[in-house]
Amino acid sequence: MLVIVSGASPVLPLAAEPTRHPLVAARRSRGWSQEALALLLRKRGLGTTRKTVMRWERGVTPDPPAQRALCQLFGISASTIARVGWPNWLPVHGLPGLEQPWDYSGTISALSEVAEQAIVDRRQFLALTGAELLLPIYTWRLNPGPWLAYRNNGHQVSAALVDEVERLILVRRRMDDEHGGGSLLDMLHSDLRFVTEMLRHGSYSEGTGTQLHAAAAELARLAGWAAFDSGRHAAAQQYYFAGLRAATAVGDHALAVNIVGFLGIQAYSTDRSSDAIQLMDVATSESSQKTPAIVQAMTWARAGRAYAKIGDSSTARSALNKSSNMLDRATDGDTPTWAYWVDETRLTAQIGRALFDLGDYPSAERELTAAVRACGSSYPRDRATWLGRVAIAQLRTGNIDEGCDSGRRTVDLLADHVDSQRGLGFLATFRNELSSFDTPVARDFMEYANARLGPASET
Repeated sequence: MLVIVSGASPVLPLAAEPTRHPLVAARRSRGWSQEALALLLRKRGLGTTRKTVMRWERGVTPDPPAQRALCQLFGISASTIARVGWPNWLPVHGLPGLEQPWDYSGTISALSEVAEQAIVDRRQFLALTGAELLLPIYTWRLNPGPWLAYRNNGHQVSAALVDEVERLILVRRRMDDEHGGGSLLDMLHSDLRFVTEMLRHGSYSEGTGTQLHAAAAELARLAGWAAFDSGRHAAAQQYYFAGLRAATAVGDHALAVNIVGFLGIQAYSTDRSSDAIQLMDVATSESSQKTPAIVQAMTWARAGRAYAKIGDSSTARSALNKSSNMLDRATDGDTPTWAYWVDETRLTAQIGRALFDLGDYPSAERELTAAVRACGSSYPRDRATWLGRVAIAQLRTGNIDEGCDSGRRTVDLLADHVDSQRGLGFLATFRNELSSFDTPVARDFMEYANARLGPASET
């Protein structure tokens, strides 16, 4: 039996359209009729007819040869079939976990869907943009939660087990700091699935249920960040939105604001500046409502980055100043566990990155170099992305030798410590721009980078 204890009354969603099979959406996105898809499969040696396709779309599972052929037609990597059952790997429009109502049952359903379908190698899938991206954010604002629940049917979830999950999350955060997202995403996905299964099938008190939702929210947030760091942007959004629901379920407004901020980071990092500005405006507005000063400082710093991306120097600098002021107001004991990394060094790095985006390369070099120095040997992934920008900034101001030195340090971090597509992206930009310089130092760097990481096209 499920007993739900609700907080604020949720806004009722519009009636959902009848669910159609993912194959329908996938073939229509390519402009194929059932007969056209059957013809394409026959050209690959199968005996597919229009009636065969129709049966698949009514729930019949294609045999393995047909699935492999479909996988090739839709441009999906063959390894996906091994990871996910039919039809979850099909490239449908939209993302799993968005259509459920914003309540307890909708949260569990969304988490379950994402735990099954947010695949670690779905780079071919398009991330949401514009209104499709912003609609779930505005729905969240209208449904602030909490909607707590307990279950008294199923295997008992002990407090000791939940404590172990919380300790595991602390370890996962540090692993991400040290190694980057690429090597962690599979583990985080499995962790999220494990917690989601406890939420779906376990028996737990209201207190334990609150901890489980909070754990699911943070694991989804971490998985989203790891997916983003690996260049898997559609998967990142799936995780982030699932985390937003779970955080809202327990009324953790600070974590929800943090997740919206991460969606904004993803937007401005992928040149979707309009989306980023709107997301950061929501985050700054919501952060002023019952969130600690440290969360507000972090949110204003991210807003500064978003405005720097569009060249709005005045608004960017104003936001960064607000961030600094809020950081000064932060008090001991008021910082959420997930915000352990927000400090003066991070603010310095945010300022440096904003200045880089504004084209003030000398100032960006100064701030980012200071942030790298302050980190010491910690946070190798962040140091790699910061040093990558430093190298580019130095090159663009004519300091080729210094840029190559910073570039070498970046190469060493990426080769020895970190799995980060973002870090490789900055290094690729540096290598591309350096290729127009025919100097001994530039040639030596290129040889060094090629030996350690392979040719630029492979990074």
